[in-house]
Parts: sequence; structure tokens; C-alpha cells
Amino acid sequence: MEASELLNIISRGESSRVQFKERMPHIESMAHEMIAFSNSEGGMIIFGVNDKTGDLNGLNFSEIASINSQLANIASNNILPPIFFETETVSVNGNSLVVVEIPKGTRKPYKDLEGGFYMRNGATAQIVLENRELARLFTEGQWFLSDEISKN
Repeated sequence: MEASELLNIISRGESSRVQFKERMPHIESMAHEMIAFSNSEGGMIIFGVNDKTGDLNGLNFSEIASINSQLANIASNNILPPIFFETETVSVNGNSLVVVEIPKGTRKPYKDLEGGFYMRNGATAQIVLENRELARLFTEGQWFLSDEISKN
């Protein structure tokens, strides 16, 4: 991704497809964000950007390595079924940012180790509690056909 393209994305702020993280949050919180993107339409997490101001706060080499390692561990060990994603380090105005592209999941629904299902609602990850929404996720994941869902 080109720096100018990334700056354009950042200038528009967070959305249902874009999330900013200044640094790596708690493991469970990150798992919920990744799950929400996979259960929704996919999206991008940009590390090294303040989510309140949009200011760039670049990452050093060891932070970049740590983020990549932690994300791989979270995706494999804290999300069921595991998800796959791509990362890229982009230099913007002398700041190194990590861009994580999480595709729309093909094995929906994804959940955390406690059985929580999450989706994007605007710029946040929210737990799914509505049965019809869970049924829709299962149908999208082709776990069963929609004619097998009870109408009740």
C-alpha cells in the first residue's frame, strides 16, 4: 500500500471497515476485533495511529515484530476457527505503521475461546446476542442451509 493511500484512509477516521490502534491492546480485545471483522465484511487494523486524534505514532522495529507475532498467535490460538490475515509495514512521514488486512470470513461464524461471537457495528466490535443474527452467520458460513433454520 502506498503512503498516500494510507494517509487518505487515516484522514477519514475509523469506520466499520477501519480500526486504529496506537499499540497492541489486551489479547482478548484484539481477538474480538479480529473476530468482528471476519464475521462482518472484513477490514483493516492500522497500528501506530491514535484512535482518538488520528495522529501518527510510529512503531519501532521490535514493536513491529511483536505485533506480527502476537497477531499470528491470537489468530491461531484465541479464535475458532482460526483466521488468516495479511500484514504490511508502511512508512508514512517517517512513521512505520503496521497495516493488517482481515478478509471477510469464509468459515463463519468465528468466536473467541469463551464462545462469544462478535461483529462490527460502526467503528466498534460488539458481541452478537440476537439468535437471528447468529443464524445468519451460520448460514453465511454454510454450516447448514437456510431452509433448516426454524422460523420461530
